[in-house]
Amino acid sequence: GAACSAHGAHSFEARAGHHLPPQHLSSGRHVFEALGRGFTLLAFDAPEGAAAAFEHAATARGVPFTAVEDSCDGGREAYGARLILVRPDQFVAWCGDAAPDDVEALIGKVVARG
Repeated sequence: GAACSAHGAHSFEARAGHHLPPQHLSSGRHVFEALGRGFTLLAFDAPEGAAAAFEHAATARGVPFTAVEDSCDGGREAYGARLILVRPDQFVAWCGDAAPDDVEALIGKVVARG
């Protein structure tokens, strides 16, 4: 006679404002083990230079940053994005398939220094 108290739907898709869904990396490590202490960019078969653009923008703003590059297959395609910027609290700050035109402005916005 018990009733489930969970509401909503679960998805492995990465969505801004939502907690990062769990996945394993191609190394076998869990994605949460690879996250840095600050912001982390998950780059799955990302366009060339995308991770470097985020790293440069984070460094310019003094934001602790880690980039994790991996393939998009093996379950990670369920994220629905090739680039996922994760906050230190493991919530998704931004996601997309290509870096935005102004990565530094995005970093400023997600750390409230816009």
